[in-house]
Amino acid sequence: MATYHDTESLEYSSDTSDDGRFSPHPSNRIKRYARPLIDYVRNDWQFSNKYTHAPTDEPSDPAKCLQLAMSIVTAPRFRRYVVVYLMLVMTCTVGWVYFLSPRLEEHAELLRALDPEVKEEVGGWFGTNALPSFDNIVQLGKLDEALIPTGEKRLIVVGDVQGCRTELDRLLEELTFNPTHDHLIFTGNMISRGPESTDVVDLARKYSASCVRGNDEDRVLVLRHGMVEAGTLIDTSTDEYLDGQSTEQAKRERDLARALTDEQAEWLDACPVILDLGQVPNLGRVAVVHGGLVPGVELEKQDPYGVMNMLSIDLDTHLPSSERDGIRWTKLFNKHQSTTYTTYSSLKNADIDEAKSRTTTVIYGHDSEKSLDITTYTKGIDTGCVRGGELTALVLSDNGEENLIQVRCNNYLG
Repeated sequence: MATYHDTESLEYSSDTSDDGRFSPHPSNRIKRYARPLIDYVRNDWQFSNKYTHAPTDEPSDPAKCLQLAMSIVTAPRFRRYVVVYLMLVMTCTVGWVYFLSPRLEEHAELLRALDPEVKEEVGGWFGTNALPSFDNIVQLGKLDEALIPTGEKRLIVVGDVQGCRTELDRLLEELTFNPTHDHLIFTGNMISRGPESTDVVDLARKYSASCVRGNDEDRVLVLRHGMVEAGTLIDTSTDEYLDGQSTEQAKRERDLARALTDEQAEWLDACPVILDLGQVPNLGRVAVVHGGLVPGVELEKQDPYGVMNMLSIDLDTHLPSSERDGIRWTKLFNKHQSTTYTTYSSLKNADIDEAKSRTTTVIYGHDSEKSLDITTYTKGIDTGCVRGGELTALVLSDNGEENLIQVRCNNYLG
């Protein structure tokens, strides 16, 4: 077995002579090691400062701690974690500030507004403590029970037509309207700003439709009654001297008041402020109005002006407003009805159908800015037809099934 010698002792040549012996020529000699090669291997990592640690009993070096912290902070994974957690915190903060917290506050305000103790504090909710009386107005009407949807019968509730007779014809065609088993109901504002107001009234009368009094009908009819008493319904000579009534709207309403025949005006005058449809399957008691209803107040005690004009409501007094300076009346009404349903249905052995019958569902128009707004207990179907929006019909079929049908409208207001 050959042995390896140190590089300092070179004993053999790498070449041989002709007779097979090693040549002693210096240029032909090779290095030989005296010990095995493994003895000459160095494990440098064992002695490198890079891989050594200070003894545990030695005090920590602040510079090394800082270096360690910096190495953690500058690590890509750490930066990713920071970005992810920062985004999570920001999302939760935005969700709380702009979504969850306002809804919780609103929920608490609604519950407080419906507290009977608040009603006593303010002296009664509006409608129970103050009910103005108006001449030439029907407060409450009742739909014939025979018209409640069963089998093929349908109730077709149409939003604000505003004198758009052409669009109304197209809607009835889309509905495949059949007067033998379909009954039309209008949510008010059938007349006024569109081009064919009197034609809309004629169509409604032709089909023996039901209706409610809207704020536009109310203004025109009140104006007409005043013109009849003053003898100016036919005489137009003094129109130019009317103080404060020279706006385009006032002129249009005077023209419309004169355009209505006595029969058309009488038919509109007979439209109640509130139309009680009675009990409709799966919807409870259903009422049709133009503007809205104050929750917790009986139908016969509702303020007519508020019913025709309301958009918002004061939470403490339940005083309705035609402005948007309070909470939307539909929010308070829905909370009131859901509370009524929950309270009754939670009673032992309470019948669910009976609990539903104790609630009231309102179908209304008037709020074209909010447009279509269908919730559990309020159904808003004024979709701004006269402004180029849509004319909407809410169809109630057998067992209270609901369907929406719409047609596009021309813009008659420029």
